[in-house]
Amino acid sequence: MSLYNFYRSDKWINLLKVIRNTRLDASGYNVCEYCGKPIVKAYDCIGHHEIELTEESYLDAAISLNPDNIKLVHHRCHNLIHNKLSYSGRQVFIVYGAPL
Repeated sequence: MSLYNFYRSDKWINLLKVIRNTRLDASGYNVCEYCGKPIVKAYDCIGHHEIELTEESYLDAAISLNPDNIKLVHHRCHNLIHNKLSYSGRQVFIVYGAPL
C-alpha cells in the first residue's frame, strides 16, 4: 500500500466519518480548526494531519490513524496550510504618481 492508497482505504474513510460525527458543534456543523468558521458542505471538510504523513510514517497507526493528530479544516484552509496553489499571501503595491 502507498500513501495514495492510504487516503482511499476503509480505515481512513471510516475514521474520518467518526471524527466528523464527534466534532459537531451545537448547530450540527463541523468547525474549521484553522479559521474557526463552520464547514457547511461535507465535501469541503478535509482531515489534516498535524504531523505530516510521509511514505514511511503512514504505516504507523499512532500517527496516521490517531484522532488527536487530525484536524478538520476547509479545503481552502488545507491549501493555505500546505502553501498549495500560491496561497502564501499576496502582496499588493499601489503606485501613485506620474511614471518615471
